[in-house]
Amino acid sequence: MIRLCLLSGALLLAGCQAVSTDSARQTHGHQNRAEEQTSQPYYSKSSDYASRKAAGRDSRHSSDEGPEQRKADARQQDMWQAIADDMTLDIPADHPRVVAQRKWYLKQPGYMRAVTERARPFLYLIKEEIEKRDMPMELVLLPVVESTFDPKAYSHSHAAGIWQMLKGTGKNFGLHYDSWYDGRYDIMASTDAALDYLEYLHKFFDGNWTHALAAYNSGEGRVQRAIRANRRHGKPTDFWSLSLPKETQNYVPKLMALADILKQPGHYGMDVPVLPNRPQVAAVTVEGQVDLNMAADLAGVSRSQLRELNPAFKHTATSPLIDTEILVPVRHAETFELAMADLPAEERMSYQRYRVKGGDSLGVIARRHGTHIVALKQANNLRGNTIRIGQTLLVPTSAAPAPARASTQQSTYRVRAGDSLSVIASRFSVSIADLLRWNRLSNKHMLRAGQKLIVAANSG
Repeated sequence: MIRLCLLSGALLLAGCQAVSTDSARQTHGHQNRAEEQTSQPYYSKSSDYASRKAAGRDSRHSSDEGPEQRKADARQQDMWQAIADDMTLDIPADHPRVVAQRKWYLKQPGYMRAVTERARPFLYLIKEEIEKRDMPMELVLLPVVESTFDPKAYSHSHAAGIWQMLKGTGKNFGLHYDSWYDGRYDIMASTDAALDYLEYLHKFFDGNWTHALAAYNSGEGRVQRAIRANRRHGKPTDFWSLSLPKETQNYVPKLMALADILKQPGHYGMDVPVLPNRPQVAAVTVEGQVDLNMAADLAGVSRSQLRELNPAFKHTATSPLIDTEILVPVRHAETFELAMADLPAEERMSYQRYRVKGGDSLGVIARRHGTHIVALKQANNLRGNTIRIGQTLLVPTSAAPAPARASTQQSTYRVRAGDSLSVIASRFSVSIADLLRWNRLSNKHMLRAGQKLIVAANSG
């Protein structure tokens, strides 16, 4: 079955850093980083939704539409404007903290251009999921605040993906991890998990969205303690009155300031590119382990593009442990789905032959070849773990790490005398901008010998 979503993009910094939590209730503590988370209709959901949206307009004669209706229709064709039109939260636009964050955005003329390019692949998916859940449309801006929509974002506190989720939090809300796959980088899966978490927080704080958003940054325990402290001292318990870490105090205003900018027709003079209000990619469900290079060839897209759309896969193959969804451009989705349906399971991976030697076990062979016992069993139709000396096994050969990813051992670098950011960037085939962002450095920062730098964004 195919679900619709949006395609990939390009640049910037962001994210939330964080703090801590230890609620008396179970505390998931998403960002507690200082202390601690073919028979079915094609594109069914999205096409149905699109047809419902189009319904009223298409049934009217064009001469019946007045200037205001035509203007509204034009706004709905721009995704940012459609998003802004659906926002519902009460934004205190004149609050000093919101004003300060709005001024920061307006001093960055290229900010929304860069964010839009990154969001282009994913924004429709997130917007659609929020609509489906009837949640505030302002939540679509959380990946801007968290990661500037960088699908490979990784923080010092080990939060990952566009929603910057900790492993524990992701696991609590259904994300899967194994040696082949990290669900925090899966755009569709992480969006579901993040929205589940936000729904949980909204309920935890009795329907207060500002408290829920603050807790997404610093953990529900931290926010709950601040509320209790204010109650003990007879103080108001609204978000703006709470004593919270400085980052959290600015976190909610960041989102609100950006929402306020987008809701203004002139965007306060900020250049906000027009983004077509339509899906850019589709998710095709595949069963069993699939070679991603083969998948790209079958879909008719470049291998690098497929990897960019599917950053959750750590190797050039999907996980043998779960069925998964592969994102491909919309125009290639039907071709890919039909090709996969016609491809026998045994041809979905590339294999090499291996003759079992003394001392071998499935675990030893799997580790030696960078694969998994389950993959070996699937490839060789084995029901148990017994193998015999001289037996020939088929071993999946798509376990080499994809070029865009780096292992944990390669993720950091200790600065040597004479090093510069340009030298290090060149050595690890990354940009200076990435080094600055991953390590929270400024352009004027001087490196020192012995300093440890993150040199791979996806090391978590």
